[in-house]
Amino acid sequence: MTTKDKLEELFEQNRMETEEIQMPQGHKERFMQKLENQAKPSLIQRIGNWLSDSSAGKKAAWVISPALCVLALVLFLGKNNPDSSIRLMENNYVNSLQALGNQLLEDGANLSSEELDDLSYSISSILSDEDGLMALQLPENLSKKEKQQIIKEYYNRKMEGLKKIQTFMAMNHENE
Repeated sequence: MTTKDKLEELFEQNRMETEEIQMPQGHKERFMQKLENQAKPSLIQRIGNWLSDSSAGKKAAWVISPALCVLALVLFLGKNNPDSSIRLMENNYVNSLQALGNQLLEDGANLSSEELDDLSYSISSILSDEDGLMALQLPENLSKKEKQQIIKEYYNRKMEGLKKIQTFMAMNHENE
């Protein structure tokens, strides 16, 4: 028998006695005052709590993490670099992809665990970039305009993949 079961049994056995107990005058007001005076968690703590309490939150963390890494890399490498505008453009594409990926995960929160795993895998497969930032892989002899066009096409294909998933989810939702 677990501790929780023992406590529940104890409360059940003593329920009649505890129902007759009258709390001192002003108890509720003092309790509410103490509750209000407690330190409220910071935004980071609330996000951490949400991520640890929610299976969708955990999956979203796996999707958000690569975007944060890309953002940090862009900011780090972008200092004093003539190609920083290209990296900034690429970062905007990555952020847009991440936003749509997160939205798809939120929309899929009511899916079964297996379907949610499939959705998460599909999204992370599209968003993953095994080779790192596209801008860093382009030959230096390309013009800025050529680099921008290549990056635009690359990330637009990824966006099309996410939009196909979104369309598929919408069609399946209508059929239910």
